[in-house]
Amino acid sequence: MHGSPQQQLEIEKLQEQFRVSDETLDNILHSFEDEIKAGLAAQSENAPHQNDLKMIPSYVTGYPTGNEKGTYLALEISGVDIYVCQVKLKGEGGKLAINQYQYKIPDHLTAGDDICVLIDYVADCVADFQRRIGSGHHTVYSMAISVGFAVRQTGLNRGTILALEHGFEFPNAVGCDAVELFHSRFHAKGLGVKIVAIANDAVCTLLAHAYQHPSTRIGIVHCAGTNCAYYDKVSNMGKFLSQHPQESSIQRDMIINTEWCTFHLNTLPMTEYDRLLDRESNNRGIHIFEKMTTGMYLGEIVRQVLISFVDRHVLSFDVSDEDCLLRIPYHFDTSYMYVCEADDNWETLEDTRVVLEEMCKIGETTLADREIVKKVCEFIGHRAAALLGAATASIVKYIVECGVGAGKEEGFAISISGDVYKDYPSFHPRVCETLKALIPDEVASRLSVGIVKHSRIVGAAIVAMMAEKMDQQHQVEI
Repeated sequence: MHGSPQQQLEIEKLQEQFRVSDETLDNILHSFEDEIKAGLAAQSENAPHQNDLKMIPSYVTGYPTGNEKGTYLALEISGVDIYVCQVKLKGEGGKLAINQYQYKIPDHLTAGDDICVLIDYVADCVADFQRRIGSGHHTVYSMAISVGFAVRQTGLNRGTILALEHGFEFPNAVGCDAVELFHSRFHAKGLGVKIVAIANDAVCTLLAHAYQHPSTRIGIVHCAGTNCAYYDKVSNMGKFLSQHPQESSIQRDMIINTEWCTFHLNTLPMTEYDRLLDRESNNRGIHIFEKMTTGMYLGEIVRQVLISFVDRHVLSFDVSDEDCLLRIPYHFDTSYMYVCEADDNWETLEDTRVVLEEMCKIGETTLADREIVKKVCEFIGHRAAALLGAATASIVKYIVECGVGAGKEEGFAISISGDVYKDYPSFHPRVCETLKALIPDEVASRLSVGIVKHSRIVGAAIVAMMAEKMDQQHQVEI
């Protein structure tokens, strides 16, 4: 409202750059579907095309009913934080009680010659947690673990560590079986714990919601990163069946971990700012979908646009002062976008001024500057939500066509967790807008979306319950 003709023109150009057309959304929808099917199909490891969607079997089959009872433990290592959780499942349609404690990993335990030093510390944390909750020494609890390491999962309770991340460095960890590593050290410490599963974050999000809402078929994590898991028929999993032929005669549904953060086909509408971000990233050329949609990167895209606007005199403020933080990569945090978009005091845009002048330490801003910054955040946030909505629509469309728990009369739910989805006020409505536009009305009318908290750690405990339930069913079948 207060911009010059040049500023108006630049904003219109930027809006067009970040606009996702109906045709583009439709192309993304079909590209995702194609990648889902290709990722599930049996392929040679030497095939020239490697699928963007990894479609990793979780080995979790069947559905929770909400009537299961029992006490289960979960362990999560996220960065330098350790979370230990006890979940008491009470049945009665999904009632549960949660007891959780957080521990910090000391700096001197993040690197060394032997990973067992770290695992012993984790075992001590679990022992401390059990003392705090008064767990008896003679009771053995089933536990699932969720770790921030790269793991190639080969079974519900088997997975080889491929690499350590988040600043950890223990050379002897690579190639170890993650479950055996933890289980052996826990046993040496005398803990009453049996590790029954490795848990993926999206799988945990799905199951955390499914225990209380058994119609849940999709779980999405959307925060610093993004991922999706969903139920599929084992009979559709050609690659899995080629490796496990004994499963071919069993009619089961299994949760699939898509790893959709890696989606990178030419259908994604990348701008010059996305390409610049990718070139300057430490994982150039990969995780493009994640770089265009998640909390790790959205604020940085905004910052790149603002710097370009300053350099071209579209914005009037100065960023050359040595105290200015806007020139520092990733300093414009994605949470600043929430503040700017929610700032509805159009007479002053005071909250936007605080972000720019006080948080980013730039010079004095005009009202036109603040309007432009608010619009930049809206364009980039809207595109991110549209892309997530299109990806979600592709999963919905696929499972409806395959008849996975979504018959003509049966409704089903999507479970979503993550700070971006929870804290960005306009994100959920925008995702739903795109989702409804891409799926038939009769499907949309049967679809519900639930935003869940504590999903990863609580969901891991539900995975432990499911592992125990699956083992009991297998014994009955035998």
